[in-house]
Amino acid sequence: MRFYGLLVVRDEADIIVQSVRYALTWADAIYVYDTGSTDGTWELLQEIAREDGKLVLFKREPVYFRNDLRAVLFEQYRKEAKDGDWFVTVDADEFYHISPPLFVRERLRPNETAVSYQLYDFKLTNQECRRLRTITAIEAERRIPIEQKRRHYIPITYAEPRMFRYRPTMQWVPPKAPYNLGFMAQERIPIRHYPNRDPLQMEARYRLRSQMRTYVGLSASPHWVSDWREMLVDETDSGIGLEYWKPGMPLPVYHRTNHLASPPKRIAQRVVHSMLLPVLDRMRPRYPADFQPQLMQEGNSEQ
Repeated sequence: MRFYGLLVVRDEADIIVQSVRYALTWADAIYVYDTGSTDGTWELLQEIAREDGKLVLFKREPVYFRNDLRAVLFEQYRKEAKDGDWFVTVDADEFYHISPPLFVRERLRPNETAVSYQLYDFKLTNQECRRLRTITAIEAERRIPIEQKRRHYIPITYAEPRMFRYRPTMQWVPPKAPYNLGFMAQERIPIRHYPNRDPLQMEARYRLRSQMRTYVGLSASPHWVSDWREMLVDETDSGIGLEYWKPGMPLPVYHRTNHLASPPKRIAQRVVHSMLLPVLDRMRPRYPADFQPQLMQEGNSEQ
């Protein structure tokens, strides 16, 4: 059983080395699609790839980010996988708190073939931001591992699929998620998420995303705010569910079930997923040979 990471990245130079090196401790390969980094992310990835052949760089091109870009990676490299291997979403600002191989060995039931996340969303606080008023202070702090400097988080109730067990007949056609992804595990895999790390990184992140939202026509959400300051939190604000974590200490475990279908539907899903998936897979459309991600307009490809 092997584990393949799918990483779509753009301008994450401050964290990409730490996150990718960690992911390489459990992944058998990580496939990378860079959507137009201009901050040195691509060059850092090239350095790691020269040291570790498990990091495989697909391409860098200025395209608008969509989740279906992982379908491009999946289609490109699925030939490397065998029935029963796992494909895993890897993000530059995320760390699997329990590695996917360990989670599969210790937390999954035999019939479960897909996994959603339990996200711990780490925040930059107003108090921390005030200590990062200068470029010198930010650059000095960037040399510190992320878990040692961002300690406050909010546990997220919402869940989305992050891992699925591969079968040769399955299809993943943009802009959809993989068809018949798998029988969803009851337990969620815990992920530490660090989207907001310092003022410079946040300003660049949300400026680019604001430009993308205007062009692509995406609705507003926490991922697409215009002013990065809206994402800061106050350490004393207990009303937002803010928690504190110290590295080396366990994160709280949640046994939420809102990512699961209703019991009757789940019973039907188990029957279908154990017996009929290859038949259903043959009825699904195939990945279009001429699919091309949406190139960014000139002026939006640079930060």
